[in-house]
Amino acid sequence: MKRCIVPILLVFFLVSNAIAQDEKTDVHKLDQIVVTATTQSKMLDTPASISIITAEELEETGAKDIVEALRKIPGVDDTSSKNSAITIRGTRSSMAGGPVILIDGVPQKIGDYRYDEFSFIPVFQIERIEVLRSAGIAYGPGAARGVINVITKKGRKDKPLSFDGSLSYGSWNTHDEYVGLSGRSDQWDYFLNASNYSTDGYEDEETDRVSGLLKLGFNVSDQTRIGIRGNIIQKDSKSVYGFVKKDWHLEHYREDIHFPVSETDPTMWWHTEKDQDDTNVALELSHRSEKTFINSALSWTGYEEDFKDLHYLYVKPKNVYHDDKEQDAYTFTFSGGYNAEFGGICYTPSFGITFEDLAFDQTRIYPNNPDKNTAKYNFEIDETHYGMFWDNDFLFGDHWGMRIGGRWDKAEIKLRDKVPTEVDQDDSMFSWLVAPSYHLSKRANIYASAGRNYWFPTPRYYAWAAEKGGELNRPEDLKPEESMTYELGYKHLISKAFNIRMTTYFTDYKDKFSSIYDHSNNKSLGQKNVGEAEAKGIELEIDGRVSSFFGYRFAGTYQNIEWKSGEMRVYEHPSNDRVFKDLEGYDIYGIPEYSGVFGFDLYPLDGLKCSADINYTGKKYVDYTNTIEYDAKTTVDVNISYRMKNWKFWFLGKNIFDEEVERVSNSTGKLTGADGEYDNAYYIQDGAYFEAGVSYHF
Repeated sequence: MKRCIVPILLVFFLVSNAIAQDEKTDVHKLDQIVVTATTQSKMLDTPASISIITAEELEETGAKDIVEALRKIPGVDDTSSKNSAITIRGTRSSMAGGPVILIDGVPQKIGDYRYDEFSFIPVFQIERIEVLRSAGIAYGPGAARGVINVITKKGRKDKPLSFDGSLSYGSWNTHDEYVGLSGRSDQWDYFLNASNYSTDGYEDEETDRVSGLLKLGFNVSDQTRIGIRGNIIQKDSKSVYGFVKKDWHLEHYREDIHFPVSETDPTMWWHTEKDQDDTNVALELSHRSEKTFINSALSWTGYEEDFKDLHYLYVKPKNVYHDDKEQDAYTFTFSGGYNAEFGGICYTPSFGITFEDLAFDQTRIYPNNPDKNTAKYNFEIDETHYGMFWDNDFLFGDHWGMRIGGRWDKAEIKLRDKVPTEVDQDDSMFSWLVAPSYHLSKRANIYASAGRNYWFPTPRYYAWAAEKGGELNRPEDLKPEESMTYELGYKHLISKAFNIRMTTYFTDYKDKFSSIYDHSNNKSLGQKNVGEAEAKGIELEIDGRVSSFFGYRFAGTYQNIEWKSGEMRVYEHPSNDRVFKDLEGYDIYGIPEYSGVFGFDLYPLDGLKCSADINYTGKKYVDYTNTIEYDAKTTVDVNISYRMKNWKFWFLGKNIFDEEVERVSNSTGKLTGADGEYDNAYYIQDGAYFEAGVSYHF
């Protein structure tokens, strides 16, 4: 017992010392203004589960795209094959995108699958990332799966000229360079950034990305700004094809982009190639005074992709195909509100509208089989979304608050292919939110919330239903997924030494999507609303600066997500026969029950910082009926940096003990044969990575 008392007293002394120190320090995240809501308010005061990733954190983690940083957020799981998809609270559907992605508040929707193209966004352009896990009403259909708002940098009014430059080199011939100019002169502010990134990749998955961002703003006053933003990104990549590697491949060809079909078949699987161009232009208007606030943006995004599926090049060369994809998206967003006071009551009503118009088309060719019928692969999609919300924020005296609001959305989709197949579908959705809160003090807030929201099916779901669904899966029968979420949250900015954000939640999902099959001939009919599910969990974030030389952070998640109803075709063990199974009571696969990050920072000398993160992902099920488990994984990241006047030097390592991590696929639980082994397929994630770099700033 005496052995325990000494460290407890030491911790108590350090915490008490930190509390007693001068509170003049950097602004804590809970004090920062968040914009991923209907009204701009401090994170502490917002009755929602929100996390912030700052530009400094992105820099110190050495993230090459934002997925690497998002993995450390509670409730966020990396479900990607290659850094392009995440799940918030386990809500991702098969073959479809996840949360709403915004850049400076402008929705980003690309392609017919709507995968999350996070790798498009260079981290050097980012001021911060806001991750909303709660069911909000500001961003319409899709917000049921969360919202990720990427906020880019702009010129600071206190500096007429700033320069940033950086270069780094790391494992797998990875190099990253960028330069940036920013500042403000009189009423004009500007930000100019250019970056280049190239890597040979862990599995020789080469990636080259070049980007440029220009932001120019005219400040009509200290309260009103009119701006223009232009962004160009070009990315070329080669990737290992999907889930092809088996256990034998892991042992002999783990880090190879090309590998034999099997131990007995030397024919080589090849790779895929993707060339992507993304251009965005936006006009922005913002106004914020003591009483009123307005935010608006009008944008155009052009996307082009040349995709070459070459994996059959030597196995079945006639199956090699090329897809040419193009998309134009026009969006308009407007929101505004007014701060009013009536006696001891503060009332802030806000109103917003959104409009999105997207046109996407795809053309496919088979260069080695020009006579192949491609009618169902050559198609056009026109999609239009209208949205409107009304939100009301009340503060009664110094303690009680209430937020209540509603949103109406209408989505229209038209699809035409060359079969010819036609889909003409529209849905209206009404979301709402009620969130009372109580401020224990100016630095502590507890809230409860209840809200309904939706996720609208991707165009690809409608295409599959039209092409092969028949009477069992008609396009007109597809419905938006509906979620009803209840939350209880607690936020407390106690001191520099200890700060806490905690959320418990329960979500009920209706009309949840999954694969559908024809019972008579086991034929896939695409994706359909197959049942209901429920999720419950706890999200916890704690951080603090205990003393001048030590700081820490912790983010942990418990989540349990299971089916309430639904049916799926799976393989029965040990016979390996295909059967249809009731999903009630089974956990949704691919989501760990427990995950977390513990990190600490040491400041032994002036300008020197040493950091380490221990990342834990618990075991998870691979299949629908929870018979296959993927073991828990622990990785360790380290970072050492030194600042000297305008210079910064760093060395970082990610997954320094080279923990072998894979994304596993075998959702139906297939065996290699009767009484056989699990027929799992694997997509290899990154291995140990080390990097050194230098930056200069004035």
